[in-house]
Amino acid sequence: MVLLRHISVALTAAVAALGSALFIALNFFYKRRIWSPQAEYCTIKEEEEDRGKRQVLVLGLDGAGKSSMLQGLNAGESAAKRGRCRPTRGFNFMSLNVPACQLDFLEIGGGEDLRPYWSDYLKRTHILVYVVDSSDRSRLPLAKAELHRLLRVEPQLPVVVLGNKQDKSDALGMSELQEALSLGSLADDRKLFLLAAQLGSDGSARNSHQGLDTFQDLLLQLI
Repeated sequence: MVLLRHISVALTAAVAALGSALFIALNFFYKRRIWSPQAEYCTIKEEEEDRGKRQVLVLGLDGAGKSSMLQGLNAGESAAKRGRCRPTRGFNFMSLNVPACQLDFLEIGGGEDLRPYWSDYLKRTHILVYVVDSSDRSRLPLAKAELHRLLRVEPQLPVVVLGNKQDKSDALGMSELQEALSLGSLADDRKLFLLAAQLGSDGSARNSHQGLDTFQDLLLQLI
């Protein structure tokens, strides 16, 4: 059984690596792609117009709410579709056109077998968004360790930490979350922001749209 489990983990990691390689290849051969909402994260299509693009890398442990956050940024996405989010086993890609540029959001799954690949994408990234489940107290030390590992790789990369699931009764407040993640120990010259969010896996939390508007405004300021 142990051998089968190791084989399964190895195969999952190989599939994730292959998917990542295909994504990089698509970015090399095509000038611009946009996410098609009708295909639910599946269709990447070419668009001829060449505009400035900024990549936003979305990371966090599995179940933190990364996919729900991305779908919430799409104004045309219904709450029913957001409720069908499943854990990301490879990566998700979404583009958001704004007046200044095009924001390309790349989400990498947060499973144990995928985390070693996170740092491979930092050099092409303009902003790192790190999503944390504020109510998952038992895994906050792991979330902290993974975040600080990433920050050591790219000391100057702007970071937005999204404290998600604030609607849960056992969620840590922002000051508690800042302490749990040891954000105060980071360099003063780094652009680092901690925001609250209430998007759970069902995508139907109170004031969720207002929180995402604040999040989007901050991204536009950072680019």
